[in-house]
Amino acid sequence: MNHTSSQTSLSRNERAPLVTDAIPPRLRRRGANQRQVLGICLIGALVLAFFASRDTPGWAERLGDSPLDHQLRTIAGAWDSAMEQLRLTDPHEALRAMMNRALDWRWSADD
Repeated sequence: MNHTSSQTSLSRNERAPLVTDAIPPRLRRRGANQRQVLGICLIGALVLAFFASRDTPGWAERLGDSPLDHQLRTIAGAWDSAMEQLRLTDPHEALRAMMNRALDWRWSADD
């Protein structure tokens, strides 16, 4: 019995492995290379550093009690202050205020 003839009669889609996500096969084949992934990760880290600085002091407070942890707390506080002076904390504050209003509205609607 010749197995190669039965394998060649299958279409490309029939031979493709079963995947559980919704990424089309043509997009799956066109992925980013490692340098592009690293670049996107760095850009994401910078965006978070600039616009989510309000959360860094709270994160630093949950660290341990070593000298490095104290230095990180100081750096996080200084970074947040610098971002506040540049008004890069405004989107964070606006989003937080909007969420608080939505939560207040939701709870008052339950009364």
